[in-house]
Amino acid sequence: MDAPQPPSRDPALHPALVAALLAAAWVLAHLDQPLVEDSLFWWVPQGLLIAEQGPLLRPAGALPEALLAGLSAQTTPPQWADGIPDYAHPPLWFAWLGLFVRLFGPHVEAIHLACLLPAMLAASGFAVLGQRLGGRWSGLALFGLPPFLAQLLRPELDLPLLAVTPWALLALHHGRWGFFALLGALAPWCKEPGVLLLAPALARAWDERRWRPEALAPLASLGAWALLHGAPAQPEHLPASLTAWAADLYWSLRIVFWEQGRGLLLVGGLLLGGRALLRPALRPALVQIAVWVGFFSVVGFFVSRTPGAASTHVRYFLPGMALAAVLLAGRHPYLALAGLFYLSARSPFGPEASLFGLHQAQAERAAAPQIAAQLAAGDRVWVGSYQAAALSQPWAGVVEAPLADFFVYGPDTRPGALSPGDRIWQAAYGEPLGLLGRDLPLRCEAPLAVGEAWVRACTVLDAEAADPG
Repeated sequence: MDAPQPPSRDPALHPALVAALLAAAWVLAHLDQPLVEDSLFWWVPQGLLIAEQGPLLRPAGALPEALLAGLSAQTTPPQWADGIPDYAHPPLWFAWLGLFVRLFGPHVEAIHLACLLPAMLAASGFAVLGQRLGGRWSGLALFGLPPFLAQLLRPELDLPLLAVTPWALLALHHGRWGFFALLGALAPWCKEPGVLLLAPALARAWDERRWRPEALAPLASLGAWALLHGAPAQPEHLPASLTAWAADLYWSLRIVFWEQGRGLLLVGGLLLGGRALLRPALRPALVQIAVWVGFFSVVGFFVSRTPGAASTHVRYFLPGMALAAVLLAGRHPYLALAGLFYLSARSPFGPEASLFGLHQAQAERAAAPQIAAQLAAGDRVWVGSYQAAALSQPWAGVVEAPLADFFVYGPDTRPGALSPGDRIWQAAYGEPLGLLGRDLPLRCEAPLAVGEAWVRACTVLDAEAADPG
């Protein structure tokens, strides 16, 4: 093993401080930005439950009062029809969200404030890790990764795991096994894949040629959660064959190392610092990257389900992706700047890969006054389930007060439920129109766009009056 490097005594600004301030500025600049997807449907509602009821091992079941206040039977999206499901995730992050809701109320600003400390810890941790393992400023390569910048604004379980991971790896690098045991035990309680820290810990113990029981802390922690709760969260999809897994592995490698300009990091890193990547001190970090990518090539269950239209939970890859970017950046973190060209672009790998998901919510916020005016005029207005959730919950950051009396369409909505003159809102991302778009004659208005995201209002026409063209 290379000898651990002493902390920098350079009087210049420390990279960790710069990274933490950049992350804080990014979160604080977006405090009023709306919530999207899983945060909106599941994670924040679980935090609301804990805010109302106190500590819960399983924050699931009946909808929280703060959520029910804006709903009626007509406006409840199907995702909430049976309450909040138990997805078997540990409750630590939901308790953290609940604390901020208790302190500041159920507001979108409070929810984003809960992301502030994890965001700063993640950024500063990777900055220090980069300083130890790569170049002085290589940790700033994170800020050229669109999925990283998007994740800082998404209050999901992946964010606290991203905050713990670099500090656990730093503990391994310096041989501070007690500190690693603490963080290794904490990681699976942020989110179950924290158990993957077992792999670099075993690699470090192998390098030391000593048995280190502290290396088992992540596994013991996940086992403790399983004993308390029962079976942990299960993958929704596994590859059906070795060939299918090979395809998933290809897409996983492409997502981590090539997409959104990361190919420049890969090629530049190998050409400019390829030999440095072979240092023994990097072995635990390289093992961590390999295990992270390999694991999620198996359980990253949307990776290549639809050929030519891949969509995945990119956030699952972030701890491995961030670590790979930091190591490949080395003394040339400017190579990561290419990623910023993709910051607002719609990615084929889903809305978590860039700010597209946030822009979709911003477009829905821009449409809310029009929807309110249509409802006030007595129109029958239909919106998809994603938009319905946001329109009914002021804490989601789309409306200041709940809208009522709209209808929610979904995959089970039949064209016969709508009448000529009804208004139906379509989104670039969210609930697809499905049969409604195929079988109903519609006249659609110009979309309200934010970046590449948009929503638009369509009017159902009388079939006889509709223009056959």
